[in-house]
Amino acid sequence: MESNTQKGLYLFRLHFIAMMFAFTSGMAALPTIERGIVEKKKWLTHEEFWTYPVLGQTLPGVISVHNSIFMGSRIAGPFGALMSLLGVITPAFVCMLGIAALFQSVVGNTYIQGAIRGIRVISVVILLGNGIRLLTTVKKDLLTAILVIAAVLLPLFFGFSSFWVILVCGIVGLISVFAAPGAPGSGSSVQTREDGE
Repeated sequence: MESNTQKGLYLFRLHFIAMMFAFTSGMAALPTIERGIVEKKKWLTHEEFWTYPVLGQTLPGVISVHNSIFMGSRIAGPFGALMSLLGVITPAFVCMLGIAALFQSVVGNTYIQGAIRGIRVISVVILLGNGIRLLTTVKKDLLTAILVIAAVLLPLFFGFSSFWVILVCGIVGLISVFAAPGAPGSGSSVQTREDGE
């Protein structure tokens, strides 16, 4: 059994390596982090892992920072949260220092511009892959299908703000939980309890 210190140091290394190659966003680092936490160490299940990116997207701020704090805290407590956070922000900090020092020569460089163009293309593929992985963790029913389709189509084709789509989908999901038979506070759950007595 590993101590929280050992887990925290592993989380730092894992997040640091993943973020070194996450040129497009913190979401691009998720497959690497998932392999380390879910497949290699088995500290979280696939479903538990993907809960944190969903939570991270609902909060204002940098998603990868939220993910690292949530996962690190769950796995190794406050030390794990701190180490995961440092693993996420250190590569970006170092890269930004380098870019700031070389800014004038980097901006006009055609090779750099070509690399950025290629990175943009692969970022779409990585984000699409993450979306598919995330879809494997959600309940498969008609309401979920409607929400997924609406969440894709409304911002892309009808100009709806992503904020409003997220808010409305969240409210609909919340209502569906409370409206379901056996939901917290519903009469059916109380009746089932009474029937069992």
